[in-house]
Amino acid sequence: MNLTINGRSVTAEHGDTIYTAAARAGIRIPSLCASVHLSPYGSCRLCVAEIDGMKGLHATCSMPVRDGMDVRTESEQLARHRRNLIELYLSERPQGQSLQEVADLAQQYGVTGVRYPAGAQREPVRDESSPFFLFDNQRCISCARCVRACDEIQPAFAISMVRAGFAIRPAWGGDGIQGIAGHGGIAASTCVSCGACVKECPTGALTEKTVLRHGPPTSHVRTTCGYCGVGCSFDAGLRDGRVVSMVPSDDGPSNHGHACLKGRFGWTYNDAEDRVRRPLLRDGTGWKAVGWEQALDLVARSFSRIKDQAGPDAAAVISSSRGTNEENYLFGKFIRCVMGTNHIDNCARVCHSATVTGMMETLGASAATNSIRDLDAAKLIMVVGANPTESHPVLGAKLLQLARRGLPLIVIDPRRTEVARAATIHLQLKPGTNVALLNGLGHVIAAEGLLNRSFIEQRTEGIDDWLATVKDYPPEVVERLTGVPAEDIRRAARMYAASGASLSVHGLGVTEHRWGSHGVMALVDLALATGNIARPGTGINPLRGQNNVQGASDSGCLPTHFVGYQLLDDPVVAARHHAITGRPLPPRRGMKIPDMWDAALDGRLKGLWIIGYDVAQTDPNLKKVREALSRLEFLVVQDLFVSQTAKFAHLLLPGASFLEKDGTFTNLERRIQRIRKAVEPPDGILPDWQVVCEVSTRMGYPMRYNHPSEIMDEMASLSPMLAGVSYERLDRPQALQWPVPDKQHPGTWLMHGETFARGKGRFVGVEYLPPGEQPSEDYPFVLVTGRLLEHYNCGAQTRRTEIIELVDSDVLEMHPDDAARLGFTAGQLVRLVSARSTAVLPVAPSDRVRRGELFTSFHFPGTDLNSLLSSSADESSKCPEYKVSTVRVEPVERDELDPEDETERRHIHSRVGVRP
Repeated sequence: MNLTINGRSVTAEHGDTIYTAAARAGIRIPSLCASVHLSPYGSCRLCVAEIDGMKGLHATCSMPVRDGMDVRTESEQLARHRRNLIELYLSERPQGQSLQEVADLAQQYGVTGVRYPAGAQREPVRDESSPFFLFDNQRCISCARCVRACDEIQPAFAISMVRAGFAIRPAWGGDGIQGIAGHGGIAASTCVSCGACVKECPTGALTEKTVLRHGPPTSHVRTTCGYCGVGCSFDAGLRDGRVVSMVPSDDGPSNHGHACLKGRFGWTYNDAEDRVRRPLLRDGTGWKAVGWEQALDLVARSFSRIKDQAGPDAAAVISSSRGTNEENYLFGKFIRCVMGTNHIDNCARVCHSATVTGMMETLGASAATNSIRDLDAAKLIMVVGANPTESHPVLGAKLLQLARRGLPLIVIDPRRTEVARAATIHLQLKPGTNVALLNGLGHVIAAEGLLNRSFIEQRTEGIDDWLATVKDYPPEVVERLTGVPAEDIRRAARMYAASGASLSVHGLGVTEHRWGSHGVMALVDLALATGNIARPGTGINPLRGQNNVQGASDSGCLPTHFVGYQLLDDPVVAARHHAITGRPLPPRRGMKIPDMWDAALDGRLKGLWIIGYDVAQTDPNLKKVREALSRLEFLVVQDLFVSQTAKFAHLLLPGASFLEKDGTFTNLERRIQRIRKAVEPPDGILPDWQVVCEVSTRMGYPMRYNHPSEIMDEMASLSPMLAGVSYERLDRPQALQWPVPDKQHPGTWLMHGETFARGKGRFVGVEYLPPGEQPSEDYPFVLVTGRLLEHYNCGAQTRRTEIIELVDSDVLEMHPDDAARLGFTAGQLVRLVSARSTAVLPVAPSDRVRRGELFTSFHFPGTDLNSLLSSSADESSKCPEYKVSTVRVEPVERDELDPEDETERRHIHSRVGVRP
C-alpha cells in the first residue's frame, strides 16, 4: 500500500498503522505512549494527525493505513494541540523535576513555562526493591508502556495499572500496600528483571540505579552481549570512562530491542574488586604478583622446555567459549604452528559436541539451519531438552509470545518448565530416554503414512535403515520406556508431521547424555522424514549455551577439525595452511578434554594452558579433574578472577572482558557480530589475543597483528566458509551469517536450501540404549543439572553483580510428594550422595520435577555439585552425561554445621524458592 505523509510518498505493509509506516520511512511522529515494540494504545494523544477526508485529529499509533491516504503530522493546529498536552504533563511533576522525553518535546515545541496553576500532584510512591532499577510515581504519566512491555515483550505479567482517574498508576503484583507499588514491590512480583519496562518508560519514572548513581551516559558504543548464545546487540552507555548502562539495540538482529537481566544489568562484574589485575605466580600456597614481561617469559620458557623434552604432544590448550573468534583462532594457531600438535578443545565438548557429531553425520554441517527470525515463519515449534526462558531468555520470551498468539508448541522435557506450561502438549519423559521417544514419534509418522515421500526421494538417503529401526518403537512400547502416554506420542507426531512448517530447537537435555549424538541424529531423522528442513519455518536448531561456543568451534578450537570444520588430513587444507602460516598443519587428531585428564593422570600430558574456562567447577567427576590438574608440570590459567581452576595453576594471567576489547562473537544462528572496546581494561591488562601473540613470538614464531580485524582477514583466507567475512562488512547492523563464500555473498540466513552440506541428508537409525546409571536401592533418585535464569555457567560473572541479591545459592528441586515422604520442608538443608561425592544444599519442593527426579544448578562453587557426577559420556563425542546421575538424599543435622555456617544457611533459607 502507498500513502502520503507530509507530502512524501511512503510504502506501507499490510497491518501497518500510520505511526509504524512513518517510523519505517524515517518520519518521526511525537508520542509518549507509542513504541515500535508494542501494540497500539492511543493514550497520550500526542501522535495525532490530520487526514484528508476525515474530520478531527486521529491517533496515528492506532489508525490502520489505507491505500491512498494523505496524512499531515505537522501543522499549526497540531503544534497548538501538542503544546497544550505537554504543559499538562509538566504541571503534574514536582518542582524542578525533569521528565526526559517530555522535556525533549517541550524544547521541540517551544514550551518554556506552564500556564496552569499548581494543582494536585501524583501520589509519592517510590519502589526501590529491585536491585537494578527503581520506580518513582511522581515522574509517571500513566502511559502504561511499562505494563504493555511486561505483557507483550517478556511476557511476565508483573505490572498492572491500578486505581482510577488521576490516581491511576502502575503497580507490581497488585495495588500498593504501605506506600509500596505492589505486594512487597517489584522484588516480590513475577518480574524477571529483563528491563523492558525501564527501556519503554518515557519519563524516567523507571530508571536504572547505575544511571542514578553515576549519571546518564554521554556516549554509546555498540557491542554484543557476553552471556548466552542468542547474541543480543547492546548500546553500552559510557560516562567518565566507565560503563553506566547497557541498553538493548532496537535494530539488534537477534534481540530486536529486548534483553534479559544478565545482559541488561549483569555487567557490573567488570568493576569487581577481586578482578585479577596483574599476573600472579604461585608462591608456595599463595600468589606473588609479577610483571607482564616475567610472566610471558615464563609461559614461553615452560612450553618450550616441555616441547623439547617430551615432544609436542605433551602440551595442550583449552580455549574459551567466552573469548572472541580471533582469540580462539590464535590459540589454535599457537598449538598447531608453535607446538606442533592438535591438542586443543573448548567447552563445546561438554555441551554441544554431540550436536557437532550428530549433525555432521546427517547433514554435513553442525550449526543451526535457521535464523531466529524464522521462528515467526514456523507453524509449529518443537522444543526438545531445552529451557530457553532461563538459558536463552530473549529467545524464550519470543516462544512465549508465539504461544500467546496460538502457535502450537510441543515441548519434550523431564521438567515442567515455563515453556512446557505454555505448550500445546508437553511430553514429560524420563531423563535419558530421548532416543526412544523420538523413535516413537518416527514410528507413528511412518506407520500412518505421514512421510514426505518426494522430499525423501530427492534430498535424502538411508531411509530404509531408519524405517527398520523405528518399526520396533510403537507408542505403547515407548510409553513403558519413557513414561509418556502413548496417545500423547501419537498426537505430537501427527502435529509435527502435518503442520506444513515444523521447526525444532534443542538444548543440552538432548546432548548431555551417554547417547547424546544419537539423540541429535534421531531428531534430524524426524525432520528429514517429514521434509521439515531446508525451507523457511522448518529446521534443526541447537541452542548454543555460551556467547561464543559456536564461534570457538568455527575458529578451529577442536582436536578433530581446522577453521571452518575443515579436515586436518585434507591435503588441500594442509597446503593452504602451510602457504599462509608458514608451518605444516599437524594431520593427526588431538586429544579431547576428557582425554586430557587421562593423559595428565598417566603422565603423558605435562603442560596445559586454559583461557576463560573453569573446568574445576563445571566439568563432571571433579575429583578426577582436580587430580589431573594437580599432576601437571605447568598449568597456566588466564581469567578475570581466581577461579576454582586457577587454584591449581602455576601462573595466573589476567583476562580482559568483552567490554574491554575488540573482536567478534558468533551466535547460535551462525551470525558473526562485532564486539567493540567500550572502556580501557584496568591496570594495563592485555586482551587475550595479544597475550597469545607475545608468547608465540617469544617462542620463535612471530605473530604480529595491529588489530583483530587483521586476524579475521587471515581466518577468511584460510576457510572457504568465512571467505567473504571482513570487519567492514560486519559493521552493518545485520552483520553476516556463515557460510559467506565470497565478498559479494550476503550471508546465509537459511541452511541447506538447495543441497545439504554433505550432498544428501542421511538417515541414521539409532537404537535406544539406557543411560550410564540407573536408580538403585542405594541411589534411588535421578539428578538432572542445568541453569537458572539469574546465573550463568559457573557463576563467576553473575555472582559478582547485584544479581546475587535475587539468588545466592543453588537449590534442590524435589517433587512435593517426595519431600513430604522424606520429611523435608522448604529451605531445609539436605545432603546429596552419589557413588563419587556429596553436596549440601537447601530443598525447594516443586512440581516442575516428577516423583523420583531432582534438579539443581551448578552456579556456586561452595555447592561443588559436579563432584557428584560420573565420567559417563557420549561414546563418539565424549560429551558428558550431566543429565542423568543417581543419588540419594539425606537430612543434614543442625549439629553437623558450625555456627558460622549456620548463620549463612539461615540467610540462604530466607530466599529459597522456585519460580512457578
